[in-house]
Amino acid sequence: MTKGGWPWQVALRLKSSHGDGRLLCGATLISSCWVLTAAHCFKRYGNNTRTYAVRVGDYHTLVPEEYEEEIGVQQIVMHEEYRPDSSDYDIALVRLQGPEEQCARFSTHVLPACLPLRRERPQKTKIIWVLFSGRAYSRTLQQAAIPLLPKKVCEERYKRRFTGRMLCAGNLQERKRVDSCQGDSGGPLMCERPGESWVVYGVTSWGYGCGVKDSPGVYTKVSSFVPWIKTSQSEGTLCTSTEPQMNYESFSILSYLVLLEKK
Repeated sequence: MTKGGWPWQVALRLKSSHGDGRLLCGATLISSCWVLTAAHCFKRYGNNTRTYAVRVGDYHTLVPEEYEEEIGVQQIVMHEEYRPDSSDYDIALVRLQGPEEQCARFSTHVLPACLPLRRERPQKTKIIWVLFSGRAYSRTLQQAAIPLLPKKVCEERYKRRFTGRMLCAGNLQERKRVDSCQGDSGGPLMCERPGESWVVYGVTSWGYGCGVKDSPGVYTKVSSFVPWIKTSQSEGTLCTSTEPQMNYESFSILSYLVLLEKK
């Protein structure tokens, strides 16, 4: 993929006193001051804002780049129903430091993704997602294509652990299996509305291993939480207009690939 191809992709990082500023999770910029990610990203290190920073406009994790900016965290809002011993309600908002609606500086490489409509479901077309080997990790963003799976398939595989607030996606064929993996947590599952904008439909949440047969990745269904997201934000203009045109396939799951224990 090219630099700036996914301008809403951001990285949640630990500050230097907690592991030399290493990458922790992916996330999605949804306004200048707000980022959407997974609640379980804060399970290990807690929700102290001084522990984290958010990097926008980044492509190569080790190379300083023109549009790259690291911003402090002002507030962490985890869903009140999330429990560390569960995978349900795995969603969180991060408020960036800065004056109202002027936190991250927008550019061709830094732009917000749009939220879905309440209960909106993406069409069954191709998905672009991040590929991770499970043994090493990429220093740059990756992308690959997988299908969204029917709810029945997800329920059969994961039983009661799969709830109505989740989506699952992945190729189940032996030769085509790809999956999100360690470090992809919190990153977006996205779809382009025809002729309109890019919408974040899912947040990378959990799964059984990486690329395991009949074990697709599971994502928090963002459309179930749109009212919560809007209520939790104290300010900020959400994306509602058309985003720049991109020659990509319909869906995307993007993340920085870092070693992070996945459920």
